[in-house]
Amino acid sequence: MTNPRSIKKNLINAISAVFGFFIIIVFTFVDFSVDNWVQEQFELEIQQKAGQFKTITNIQDFAQTIKSDKDYAYYQIWKNDDVIYRSTSLNDYPNIHLLHKKLPLNSYQIVDVTLPNHEIGKAFLYSYLAKPKDKKPTPIYLTIYASTTGLDKVTGILDILLVGSFLLSMIIMRVVAKIIVTKGLDPLVNLNDQIKLFNENKQQRHNHTFAFKENASSYIEIDLIRKELNNFLETNRKMVDNEKRITADIAHEIKTPIAELITLTEVHQRFPDDERIAKTFTSDILQISNRMKVIVENLLLLQRTSHSLSLYKQPIEITTLLSTVIHDLNFKYDDIKQRVVFNNTLQHPILADEFCLKTIVTNLLDNALFYSEPNTAINITINNDAQDVVFTITNSSSINYSQQEVDKLVQPLFQHDDSRSNNNRYGLGLSIVDNICKINDYELSINQLEHGDFQVLVRIPKKNYSEES
Repeated sequence: MTNPRSIKKNLINAISAVFGFFIIIVFTFVDFSVDNWVQEQFELEIQQKAGQFKTITNIQDFAQTIKSDKDYAYYQIWKNDDVIYRSTSLNDYPNIHLLHKKLPLNSYQIVDVTLPNHEIGKAFLYSYLAKPKDKKPTPIYLTIYASTTGLDKVTGILDILLVGSFLLSMIIMRVVAKIIVTKGLDPLVNLNDQIKLFNENKQQRHNHTFAFKENASSYIEIDLIRKELNNFLETNRKMVDNEKRITADIAHEIKTPIAELITLTEVHQRFPDDERIAKTFTSDILQISNRMKVIVENLLLLQRTSHSLSLYKQPIEITTLLSTVIHDLNFKYDDIKQRVVFNNTLQHPILADEFCLKTIVTNLLDNALFYSEPNTAINITINNDAQDVVFTITNSSSINYSQQEVDKLVQPLFQHDDSRSNNNRYGLGLSIVDNICKINDYELSINQLEHGDFQVLVRIPKKNYSEES
């Protein structure tokens, strides 16, 4: 199992890494710039000092012009290849001569060298044309050795300061990033506290919703999470309430025939010789058992259609299917053939799963026949519009439903008659139809028209419609 990651730490690390990268770039640029500037100033100073020699026209004036050798570590002057002057600092090294190159006139060169005292330094090589009065101009070559020890100390101190500044900047930036991220995650922490409180307070769960704290700011991201949590709670509450209702209704539906079986059996045991009881005992038991079988089969079908079905779509002639359904329901309604009025404008088969389509038509037609006024027509219409194949069943109704009741008709075991006085209806047919429509992406619409007729529409998308004749 992998260790859980922290959003807070990831954000702090990411901010630190991004800004640290830019700070490194800035400090590196500053370090190189400062080092180059110090180096340029060091070389510029040597050049300025060397420029003093160029103004000397009399070779004998060197000693008087350069009053102190402390300005230079070591220097040496040549006239052509002859040494005409050495700094007093070279007196301790009589056998050592400085670097001598015949450069083009009025040019210079700076190279790294090791000083006579073994220090690291730089050599400034310079050539120019001296013009003494009343004499022929003479080429002069000058070499100055200067120690870079002080320069290295300065640059080293600057590097230490920059590194220290970088580390201090990283520490400050990380502290600031931690404060900003922590403050930014406060709404999420607040939401988490509410969820924790919701889990602890079991008594408040039924009506609890996640809301902002008083005087707290609203955030789009947190508001979306809060909204989805509230939607989830509301949906979950509805599901729990619906499951409780279904469980109670199932218990009621099963309890009634069981109670009848027990009562009938007890009466028969108490009065075994009573012909009135014995004569109808077997048929009564069979009738009650068949009713229980229908309830169980419908509940199993409801459970099956609540999840998923293995769909096998094939071209189905709706006229043939309707004739089969009418034949199957003929045992319940003797006048079904006279009451059903079929109007089909569709000239092609419907591509659908036969079990699903037959179950839908059977349940809708059974409901329409049962709940309509006696001897009234049941109108079945199939139309083909631009996007869907529309299957419509319309029947007269003696019951005036409210819109709330119409919306509840697809709920399992819902019945308009709260007393459930009818033992042949269980409130499962429309629930099964609704589940099958959802699995097949059909649109189910149930309405009661203004003049009281009841109408059910099933829209089958064209993608399920076969153009084959």
